[in-house]
Amino acid sequence: MPVNFLFLLPVFSFQMTKSVTNPEELGGLASQMTNDYGHLALQGRMAAATAEPEEIGFQIRTRVQELGHGCIFLVQKAGALQICPTDSYTKRELIECARAVTEKVSLVLSALQAGNKGTQACITAASAVSGIIADLDTTIMFATAGTLNAENNESFADHR
Repeated sequence: MPVNFLFLLPVFSFQMTKSVTNPEELGGLASQMTNDYGHLALQGRMAAATAEPEEIGFQIRTRVQELGHGCIFLVQKAGALQICPTDSYTKRELIECARAVTEKVSLVLSALQAGNKGTQACITAASAVSGIIADLDTTIMFATAGTLNAENNESFADHR
């Protein structure tokens, strides 16, 4: 599942935290975060539908929804801060919402990784097999060239 935009959500929440001193930037950041979450929700639905076991799919779906709620609160606090840019209580709430979004992103990532264990095991095994094949090819190349020392008078062609 392509989740490259998933890493952008904590970046936007961090930028929102930094924009506490410059609230006019919050609208654009909130809009971008909303778009990125929309992409994540679509991809998350597909990942949850194909996840095995079914429990992992439920976990992905639940965590993506929780992240959505966190994003909603963050966007609401950003809007509130734009309305009243000097309110220190709203600034503090915005920072707390940004932290919560970052935590929820890590929970979504862990759910996606849990659903990916079988795939990762296959990738690791395929990589190991490719390494063995490459080593065998190298050995064959040296043996064909005659650079390997034979233990007796047999040639490589006899064993090939």
